[in-house]
Amino acid sequence: MQMKQFPIILMMFIMSSVFGQQNCTCNKALDNLIIKIESDYPGFAEKPKDTILDNSFKKRLTVEANATEQSLCFEVLEKYSSFFKDHHIWFSPVIALDDEEAETTEFIEIDMDKFLKKSNSKINTIEGIWEYSSIGDEEVGFKVGIIKAVEDGYVGFAIPSEYESSEPKRVLFKLSNNGRYKSYFPDKIAHFLGDYEIHENTFLYFKTIERTLIKQDKAVAFSEEELAKKVGELQGFRIKQLSNKTTLLTLPNFDYSFVKTINNLIKDNRNLIENSENLIIDIRGNAGGTGYAFQKLLPYIMTNSIRDMWIEFLATQTLIDSLESYIESIKDEEESQEEVKEVEEEINLFKKNLGQFVNTAEDAFFTKEVVLAEKSPKYVVILIDNGVGSSGEDFLIAAKQSKKVKVLGSPTLGAIDYASSREFDFGCNNYKLYLPTFRSFRLPEFPIDNIGIQPDIYLDKTVTDWVKFAKEYLEN
Repeated sequence: MQMKQFPIILMMFIMSSVFGQQNCTCNKALDNLIIKIESDYPGFAEKPKDTILDNSFKKRLTVEANATEQSLCFEVLEKYSSFFKDHHIWFSPVIALDDEEAETTEFIEIDMDKFLKKSNSKINTIEGIWEYSSIGDEEVGFKVGIIKAVEDGYVGFAIPSEYESSEPKRVLFKLSNNGRYKSYFPDKIAHFLGDYEIHENTFLYFKTIERTLIKQDKAVAFSEEELAKKVGELQGFRIKQLSNKTTLLTLPNFDYSFVKTINNLIKDNRNLIENSENLIIDIRGNAGGTGYAFQKLLPYIMTNSIRDMWIEFLATQTLIDSLESYIESIKDEEESQEEVKEVEEEINLFKKNLGQFVNTAEDAFFTKEVVLAEKSPKYVVILIDNGVGSSGEDFLIAAKQSKKVKVLGSPTLGAIDYASSREFDFGCNNYKLYLPTFRSFRLPEFPIDNIGIQPDIYLDKTVTDWVKFAKEYLEN
């Protein structure tokens, strides 16, 4: 079951606080972290194979935590969270900005009514109102005001919206004149640095987080289809005919917010895909997102049905609370009533089996029937590397069952055995902890974590142009 999520740029700019009630000392934080992982991490029973080694390791960390300054504590805590070698365990400090920086990154002095009423300044400048590009399935209504800074560069700030955590006039980011940006979390807890680009005086692209804002007063009269296509291209989603035989499709991300982008890319280029003898799908660096992102591609690359293993959830109160919050967010949507009923049934099942693994399906495996396209490429190559993980690996598990698919590149990351990470409050609001909530029925016989999915043909470092190699492999 897939959950709706806010786009990453919203999480970067307008995240609300959901932490515990206290800052913890280093030894307290370590104790809490150990308790939470041992009780709520679905891989705990299988990962520490040597109990004596595990207990000895924890005792050494406890001694180290008692002797460690608070500012250096994260390194100690990370040793424990990293012990399980799971890319779906994410643990980090909540970093406070220093007082001088915090004072300049809170709210901006501006007459909001005057700003909203005026004509958003000149079209050929960056000043004005910018909108989050709703290229995904969600309509978020996220807008940002940008004005010239007193010093060099520009300041982006929140303007009134439906999101309570997006307080009007809060500084969300600063843009320097040299192409760098700094974005801020609310509550003065952290900041991010990266590069930005402005295209056609209409698109503001944050390269590091791969998100785009669109100028409300556009410099060019783009149609909605043209806007979506341009945003997709900026973020790396492209299709290109390499020759009269071969077409290249590049899919760098399977995040929820890109589902519509990918579907439109396939739909708009259906004729090209169907009439290409060869198709190269480049998913290098694709760390995953959702299986919905590649469903429209399967009819063109599969030759048969797909067999895969189900998952089982570790029923915890955190999972139950998260699902209940999700229901609250969609319960008034008419089109979501069936999903609400389904989630409520799962919540009841988890409540009855708290602390146990729960299979929400009837079997340990499933067979997915794929309605094949009437016309499709004869041969398909998928390019992979160590940056491919999670749903990217799910795609490969399906695609490798096709008789016409070959996978070229290097082994993937190996981050799929335990997944669907959620934030877990472990009683220390000076740290953030995310844990996976389910494990695959492939385990323990067929692990992929930290092993990766292997390519059919390994491409070593002497192959400098993988796309060229794949094209020549297919055409010769």
